[in-house]
Amino acid sequence: MIKEENTRNKIIEILSEDWPLTAKKIYNKLQRLYGISVSYQAIHKKLKQMTKEKVLLKNEAGYSISKEWIRTIQKNTSLMAERIEKEQKGTNLVEMKEGESKNFEFNGILELGWFLIDKLMKAPNPEKKPGLALWRFCYSLVGLEEKHLTGFKEVCEMNHWHMLVEEENDTDKMFGKTLKEYGVKEVRFGVKGCATKLSDKMILRDYITEISYPKTFRRLWEIQNRLPKQLAKFNLGKHIQLMRIPNYKMTAIVTRNKKLAEEYRKQYL
Repeated sequence: MIKEENTRNKIIEILSEDWPLTAKKIYNKLQRLYGISVSYQAIHKKLKQMTKEKVLLKNEAGYSISKEWIRTIQKNTSLMAERIEKEQKGTNLVEMKEGESKNFEFNGILELGWFLIDKLMKAPNPEKKPGLALWRFCYSLVGLEEKHLTGFKEVCEMNHWHMLVEEENDTDKMFGKTLKEYGVKEVRFGVKGCATKLSDKMILRDYITEISYPKTFRRLWEIQNRLPKQLAKFNLGKHIQLMRIPNYKMTAIVTRNKKLAEEYRKQYL
């Protein structure tokens, strides 16, 4: 059961998947998906408040997320990414000792993505050992900023990367094709057990990074990739919106463990 103070984020999640929706439909979805304990009147009041705050727009068809609010989120995300970049500028993985771990927290996929590209995938690798990604869903470059795209090309030129994906559907394959166009050496689908429901791993040299996502974000990701029966029906707007919402806290734990990194490479490569 979710508490009333959490209904705002749940309403945004619902409207990021389907819009416009009437107050009654939003209330019914909140009940069905999250088992809310608040009344319809409370939800209606919350919707009016969010409309007044310009988070939502209302017309005859119902409520939808305001484009103005999305643009504000995008701007704030860029500012936060710059802040994180400055804070992590001194993060030098080569200084990590064997067995040492470091924890990092990110506000949304853009911050996390830049960390993976600019820090992990650029980790020192003098022996040119192949990079290994163990993902549940194939990561997407769609909706990322220019620095992400340029940086991703650079790291693919530095090392050979093998992306192993547990899912095997048309949307993931579409994303995988794009990764290969940017320089990834191999993308393999249907690799059962390579990731967990809430976390992925990326390995380069002796550095193992475990990436953890909130349950709701992971579920939205699953719906996004599995739902389209045809690629022509893939909702690009929703995808970009999901990529850029910074509300979701994500974590990365980097551990330097030479033996375990070798075991992962032996198992999957």
